[in-house]
Amino acid sequence: MVKSAESTVRHGGGPKSIMYRLIMAVAVGGAILVAMGTIAWFISDRSDAGSVRWLSYLLAPAGVIIVLFLTRFRATCSYVGVEGVERARVKRSLSAPPTIDRLIFSAASELHAAQTRHFVNGVYTGTTYDYSWNDQEGNRLLRLKGKYQGKKKPPKAGDRFHFGSAAEIAWSIHFLKRAEEHLKTAGSIPFRVDKKRWIRVGPGFLEFHFGGDPVRVTREEIAKVTLGSGRFAFKHKDAKWFSSEGKYNFRYGAMANARVFLMALDRLMGYRWN
Repeated sequence: MVKSAESTVRHGGGPKSIMYRLIMAVAVGGAILVAMGTIAWFISDRSDAGSVRWLSYLLAPAGVIIVLFLTRFRATCSYVGVEGVERARVKRSLSAPPTIDRLIFSAASELHAAQTRHFVNGVYTGTTYDYSWNDQEGNRLLRLKGKYQGKKKPPKAGDRFHFGSAAEIAWSIHFLKRAEEHLKTAGSIPFRVDKKRWIRVGPGFLEFHFGGDPVRVTREEIAKVTLGSGRFAFKHKDAKWFSSEGKYNFRYGAMANARVFLMALDRLMGYRWN
């Protein structure tokens, strides 16, 4: 059983809400008719005035439909617990069967988590997020993705992003126990970067499996570690500026269980990011 906290968001539910939606929709439709009729009244040309009135007959119903669509009924109930997460969604009416998204952590092997801030001509346009859990065979078990507005802060309470973020934290706590067991039995913790590359983190060393023979680098041999613009970069102290040898980099969002990787770097290597 999943022990959890509950959060519920509802829009357009009972009879009163339906009545409010209808009143709002009719008010918007009426406002469009009045506004367009006023414009037509000030137009001296009868042909143009008639065109404006006919346009109002099209815009008013469109306004009603848009209001009804934007205020349609939706209910979401989400759970985040120590053993898994679950989200139930209902649309159109309370009697509609819910859509259930459920993840039991013991069935999952990896989480790929990414957030990307988007800019157009230097202007911030929004942040996208994507949380995807896979099993050991690479089959997707659950995906939570979306977009919000918040350049330097998270979205407001109730946004779906918070469910994904809380699920990532709960999963990382769960997976940390597996990582500690790997450390005890194998002396290091494996983290997959992509289909062909992976990294092991051990006490005072990193081991890169990036093709060819594994390369183990100790804490003292690493000249620089950076995490910027969504990318990790590791540089060996003997690496040359004109060569790719001794340099390793990859996208944070591509790495499986990246949050635990950060914890392992902090605990076993002494690297920390706020």
